[in-house]
Amino acid sequence: MLEYVIVLVEPEHPHNVGFVARAMCANALTDLRIVYQKYNSVLADSYRTAHASKSILDHAKIKKNLKEAIQDVQYTIAFSRRTFESVVPVISLPSIQTILPKEGKVALVFGRESIGLLLEEINQCAQICEIPVPGNHSLNLGQAVSVALYELLKENKSGLLNDYSSSFSKKNSLANKAQIESFISFLEENLTERYKKQHWFQGGIRLLLQRLQPSENELGGLFGVARSLSRRPARKESHKNKPI
Repeated sequence: MLEYVIVLVEPEHPHNVGFVARAMCANALTDLRIVYQKYNSVLADSYRTAHASKSILDHAKIKKNLKEAIQDVQYTIAFSRRTFESVVPVISLPSIQTILPKEGKVALVFGRESIGLLLEEINQCAQICEIPVPGNHSLNLGQAVSVALYELLKENKSGLLNDYSSSFSKKNSLANKAQIESFISFLEENLTERYKKQHWFQGGIRLLLQRLQPSENELGGLFGVARSLSRRPARKESHKNKPI
């Protein structure tokens, strides 16, 4: 089963946050995360446009950066019309169903109204999704979220893509973003300078792991292989966010 998370990165107009909450409520989604560097809570003006979806704003999670906002998800999709020099592939919204994982949390990441997402934020995602429109201007934030959710959920009235039964037990759940980042950090610490300098290293490995959707056990196996090659004992790498 797929579970969608909406992530808004530094939204500039509070009313748009309320419109996003309404779109989520209409599609039976509740997990809203907002990246604010200046604020610790949802702004009051956002409630004016939220109407019956105010509870979504009440429970919205406020984070200081995108990394914090997506650390527990398995797959991240950045929505943008801008062109980036990045290893992250681009797909059009009508084709997005073809690249979705079979289960886990999927973060739909939307940027600032004025400049969108930064390159460093794009590179934290597994996919860039463009909403095709014939005009020169992009949709506003509330409209973009509404269109994206409609396309993703139009075949499922509950708001969740549950066409697939879970084949993982709790102990065999999919590795989350924090665990993947931990593995990448371990590789960085132990690779030779020759490979650290490769421009594709971080982005390419991150993209590969998110596409493969490894379970915690599978990522733990990769950790074990990497530790063996680096001749480091496994107990030195234990952490609550790392596979055991």
